[in-house]
Amino acid sequence: MPVTLAILALVFAPAALLFYFFWVRDRWEREPWPLLWALIGLGCLSVIPAAIIEIAFSGLEFDVKTLGQAFTGAFLVAGLTEETVKFVFVYLYTRRARHFQEEYDGIMYTVAVGLGFAFLENILYVGSALVTGQGSLEIAIARAFTAVPSHALDGVIMGYFLGRAHFMDDPADKLKANFQGILYAVLFHGLYDFFAFTLFVIPENMVGWCVAGLFWTLVVEWGTAHRLVRIAQERSATQHRIHAFPILTADAMTTSGETDPSQPEVQIQFHPSTWSRRFCRFCGKPVEPNAQYCRNCGASLA
Repeated sequence: MPVTLAILALVFAPAALLFYFFWVRDRWEREPWPLLWALIGLGCLSVIPAAIIEIAFSGLEFDVKTLGQAFTGAFLVAGLTEETVKFVFVYLYTRRARHFQEEYDGIMYTVAVGLGFAFLENILYVGSALVTGQGSLEIAIARAFTAVPSHALDGVIMGYFLGRAHFMDDPADKLKANFQGILYAVLFHGLYDFFAFTLFVIPENMVGWCVAGLFWTLVVEWGTAHRLVRIAQERSATQHRIHAFPILTADAMTTSGETDPSQPEVQIQFHPSTWSRRFCRFCGKPVEPNAQYCRNCGASLA
């Protein structure tokens, strides 16, 4: 019984904790829960077409015997298929969503889909191990610390570019940004899977190096995702403040400081780095231009 409870916790907890981790970083205008739950459900649903495509390309029993097969299976079968399917689901569902109002929303949407995908995939892998008696606890532990975070981080990277593309006017720029998001997500996903698949074809004395490469991939991807989250937060702060507090130019003001109705209203667009020095990117409260810490929440502004 304790083992069963541990397995259930390892199946559910990683996805829930990672979702909360990125949800609390949506500082300005959090998305409605019905939308997020729908995206999580779509992530679960996206496992079906991804599995059909993967089976069509690699067969029902995918057996890696060479490094070439590991590379093809990792990048072209698993990475390209799964990330493209996830992108299609999130793009079609959110491209006209009225709640898509800042760049960080793109990250939140793709993380929700990615974790929905990882959650159902986790159930299938661990459930299959339980049925066949092949070390379900070990598989649950391994996936809790590797596969599930990998799907979440792939979502962050793809969502960053999805958020950027959503606010671009040029269709060519939109296409380029979305393509970049898919490409980088596929590269990280494929590199992770390549190390995982290679474990089955290399000599035992090289397994340690392969495991080290797998965790190195996760560390690099985590650092990349962390930086993209910060950039998206700063850009979202700019979008939120300018939307909430329109600023008039000097020409639109009378000498008494009041608005002149005869003059047009003009919003001043600030660069994100300039704006983030005026407001804390974590709590949104005003800060001194040269402040190192926010007086309201204590967050570092360096």
